[in-house]
Amino acid sequence: MIRLKTVLILAIALGSAGAWARQPEAPDLIVQAVKLSPPYPKPASKVQIVATVQNVGTRPTNDTFVVEFKANRVQIAVFFLSDLAPGQSADVTAEWDGTAGETILRVAVDPFRRISELDETNNIFHKIINVTAREFTGADLVTNGLQAQPESVRALVKNIGTGPALPPIPVGLYVDGELVQTVIVEQELSSGAEIVVSVPWGREAGEKVLRVKADPLGEIPETDESNNAWSDYFEFAPTPNACAQIVSLEFALGSLPLLEEMTSLPKDELLFGFIPAIRRQMERDYEGVNVRFYLRQPMGVFSRILFSPENRLPILGLAPLDYGNFRKNDTGYVFIGSFHANRGLRLAPPPLLAILIAKVASHELGHMLGLEHNPNGGIMNAQAEINPYLVQNEKFRPEDLEYLKRILPMECSGR
Repeated sequence: MIRLKTVLILAIALGSAGAWARQPEAPDLIVQAVKLSPPYPKPASKVQIVATVQNVGTRPTNDTFVVEFKANRVQIAVFFLSDLAPGQSADVTAEWDGTAGETILRVAVDPFRRISELDETNNIFHKIINVTAREFTGADLVTNGLQAQPESVRALVKNIGTGPALPPIPVGLYVDGELVQTVIVEQELSSGAEIVVSVPWGREAGEKVLRVKADPLGEIPETDESNNAWSDYFEFAPTPNACAQIVSLEFALGSLPLLEEMTSLPKDELLFGFIPAIRRQMERDYEGVNVRFYLRQPMGVFSRILFSPENRLPILGLAPLDYGNFRKNDTGYVFIGSFHANRGLRLAPPPLLAILIAKVASHELGHMLGLEHNPNGGIMNAQAEINPYLVQNEKFRPEDLEYLKRILPMECSGR
């Protein structure tokens, strides 16, 4: 009897597993393609944008949904589509007045999540557009590999297009999301030609995200504008000494879609531009204090700032108060969900949004190092956890900075 009972339980379990393994039935909306007319627009030209939306799921949508067009976060058109059957597609056309330079076009289908789908992560299509007076020649510039030299960064720039890339060809170096240096290649790169470009830069201590991008300001029309950059992590000596506080900046997976929606940046720009810019601002806030920030998890004992998708409005951040910084492994929180839910913060331009998020993170880290709210203001302003606009241009007050430098001196006898 026991043996029979065991067999029956196993059969039921296997049957249930088979049911669970069945493909769920639901619609799945994607932006299949985006085309421009003219394909390589000039400044002030009227650009027609045609987005092809398709239901690649197994059920019809059974409801009206939205297709939204944005250019650098500015909404340029919204359309409503009726029911789409499985496999069915529809073209949606918007018009945009092209502005000179590089523009990130973002087309989102069902951005307000009215339709329950098989996959909610594939609803957004990004396209980089260079609006320039220069003529299209068939060029396609790519950057491959980075080498950090003592006084420069070297990268290979290649033209993989069918036509020449005509000079001048700018090549820019970004450090933690900030464009710090641009050099000009004065020679023509024919189809298949390549050149090693050396961009001057004096090394900065610590972990850095270096990014080299051909045509950083969008002055050259190309076949593909999304492959111009190469990014990598580097760590430069000296390594932190025994007096240092190591801080890991960790972004929960759920926070990334919220940041993408707020900034309208593609994932590559988000990971290697926007997020490193948050770290760079925190380094400026803590200049002269022996704190080392990492985006990749460091070795040994460290504290962390977790950027969480949680919404705790009106609170934007939370951290324990550790007088004297006796614990070296505290955890503080910045609630990206709260930023997303606050319209005034959600609509901030990406460079400003990075600063505002960094100011809240610097405030919370201040608590973790032992600072209370300061009635005199500065980064430890009591309202910074609710309204970071109050401290966007603020530094630590002299008395707070003096305390931080005392508990975390730059020079240390132990290693």
